[in-house]
Amino acid sequence: MASLSAGAVGALGDWERGRTEHPLAYAGLWHNPPPLSSQRLVLMQPGEDATLAAGGNGAGKTELGAQIAAAVACGRTPAVMAWAQNNGVDLSIIPPKGGTVLASSLNASLSIHVQRAAIRRYLPAETHWRNLTGPGTSVAYLPNGNKVVFVTNDAGARAMQGYSAALVWMDEEHDEAVYNEALQRVARVRWEGRSGWLLLTMTPLKGLTSWVYKRFVETPDPGTKVHYIHGGDNPFVDQVKRARILKSYGSHERAARDKGEFTAMEGLVYQFDRRVHLVEPFDPPSDWPRYGAIDFGTRNPFVYVLAAMDPADSVLHIYRVHHQTEWTHRQHAAAIRELTDVWPEWIVADSEDRGSRLALSRDYGINTLASKKGKGSVRAGINAVAELMQLDAMGQPHLVVHDHPSTRPLVHEFQSYRWATTNTKRDQPDAPLKKDDHCMDAVRYMVRSIAASTFGVG
Repeated sequence: MASLSAGAVGALGDWERGRTEHPLAYAGLWHNPPPLSSQRLVLMQPGEDATLAAGGNGAGKTELGAQIAAAVACGRTPAVMAWAQNNGVDLSIIPPKGGTVLASSLNASLSIHVQRAAIRRYLPAETHWRNLTGPGTSVAYLPNGNKVVFVTNDAGARAMQGYSAALVWMDEEHDEAVYNEALQRVARVRWEGRSGWLLLTMTPLKGLTSWVYKRFVETPDPGTKVHYIHGGDNPFVDQVKRARILKSYGSHERAARDKGEFTAMEGLVYQFDRRVHLVEPFDPPSDWPRYGAIDFGTRNPFVYVLAAMDPADSVLHIYRVHHQTEWTHRQHAAAIRELTDVWPEWIVADSEDRGSRLALSRDYGINTLASKKGKGSVRAGINAVAELMQLDAMGQPHLVVHDHPSTRPLVHEFQSYRWATTNTKRDQPDAPLKKDDHCMDAVRYMVRSIAASTFGVG
């Protein structure tokens, strides 16, 4: 168990009085459970602009956020320095004189009963509280002149407007618009060569479809840092009871609530595993046969998928994707030609859009085959794609995607393409949800067109 340094003890005076007057100094000692090792990493290795602490239930995310928020508001007081010393805090995240903190919850109830209650335990005893009737729920005025303003996601981005903050702490996943507004609030404050920063503490229940996953994990924004906090590491939680509760969730939600992991949602059409199906990009040899597929769209995305077949092991490599809305046929045709290194054996396109197929052929010399449509065609195409994605006896799939910037819309759809609500009537078979599916349609056209002859499926 950690203990206060002699200097900190001298600065704080009597310990019993100090526990009341300087509660943050004792956080992580006996007054409150010590931060876990995974929690301490958040304190030791913060992001320059934003830090994500993704954790399971009971991982201490809120307590961690409350301690950081209180420290930033107080500044480098003796109490804060004692807390920092005993928890390995990177002092760059604490302004010397403190600063304004915006603490945001999903709604007013969580703000009052969870976030505010947690922060209150660590603020100086002389802190003055004032309730609000506007977008915020309350304000805490510290003796040093700084304040903690409590706002909610429900109130939208406008609740943060007008503030300059050294820290914005968002507890649980907020709307992306609120996050973007928070970035503006912290950009206005600087000390010792750094700007204000954001702290997100959350259980990632939206999984791979979350905007947080895209901006912190899949394609990280500059200046971001991700930490995962395992709720099973908390010795102050009844782990037997916790395990019993976790069993009631599905496997995907269980991983989020247990370890704070971003996982695929329940009901996914494809089991796309980035570790298996996403490979390092390379230029396929020119003698590998090419195949193309098009799903037409104007306001919806127009998608062109380009793939090459490795003749040695019959693995289909999807290595380029054109994904664009509100372009003309001329622009799409130009993009197709620029993207295509070796002209495909054939390009298959949505058979229902005869006008677009004719325009590409007549005006731009891009001839297409008509996709197979009819009763059961969607399910047959899905089955063909799923078959290729399964691992063979050598542990290898027969469909992979190159990790190239152009393929990111395709990867996103593979990770979010879901079945619609299951039908109970025999005459209404399961069907995929018609949302973010244009890349999926193009891949289905392609695979079904070549599966029978090349793979013996479909």
